[in-house]
Amino acid sequence: MRKTFFAGLLAVVATNAMAADGGTLRGGVCIGSFQGADSLMSCEHLGRVTIRQIYEKGFRVVHMQNDKNTATYVMLVIEEQKR
Repeated sequence: MRKTFFAGLLAVVATNAMAADGGTLRGGVCIGSFQGADSLMSCEHLGRVTIRQIYEKGFRVVHMQNDKNTATYVMLVIEEQKR
């Protein structure tokens, strides 16, 4: 699990990009128990939110990885959408 988390964290660094206007986009990691779009996830920059709220707050999911031991526990890599 620890290796998976660090791999996701590295993916966040890799997915952060410069917006067309020169502003830096934010990225982060969300973790939690996945049980559909209304599942609460703990996210950097956003706190505890649902997947719907991630999009409503201007972010998008760029990667999703589940824990192979428990199919319900997931890690999401999120990235701020271009303005």
